[in-house]
Amino acid sequence: MCGLLSACAIDSVQRQPEIQVEAVTHKIALQLDQKGLSKSDQVALNEFIYQRGDSSALRIKIATYSSKGVSAVPALTALLKQAGVYPSQVTSEVAETSTVADVALFVESYRSLVPNCAAGKQKHSVLNEFKSSPNFGCANASALAQMVATPRDLAVGRTLDATEGRKAVSRVDTYYQPTTSNSEQADKNNSSSISSSLGGQ
Repeated sequence: MCGLLSACAIDSVQRQPEIQVEAVTHKIALQLDQKGLSKSDQVALNEFIYQRGDSSALRIKIATYSSKGVSAVPALTALLKQAGVYPSQVTSEVAETSTVADVALFVESYRSLVPNCAAGKQKHSVLNEFKSSPNFGCANASALAQMVATPRDLAVGRTLDATEGRKAVSRVDTYYQPTTSNSEQADKNNSSSISSSLGGQ
């Protein structure tokens, strides 16, 4: 009987809540002047990238439609790098489609879908007594989907930011630093107050 119970329960115990992740693509197109990227273009691009969220989770494709667009690719890559997007996250290609714009940026990001859990319990009957409820585990999946800071981590491996290593090292150093107990701190305060009172006489 024990073996039967463990065999029935092993699937539900090991199964993790499923979270659906969908890719979202945003596009911005620019018509450049003869000098390339203007100040207004740079402001618009910075605001566009900022609204996409975590820059390390983005994948950007630069599509050029003219010679001016091709010449603006290095400036665009440098601007994206200043915004926190590494060159490894950026690809460029020459598009053959004729359009008014000289260059366009396609930004791909990921977001987690929060499932809508039905409230209440199913009616008990003999027919559905041994069937699993479709609402089972929905609350866990919903909570986990809302807690995921970067949904892209669930689908694609993420490149660490430049500051992640520094944060880890500082946390380790803080952990191993000796901490003074409350009694030692109280003794230090008492000794300092006594010395100050003696010095004042």
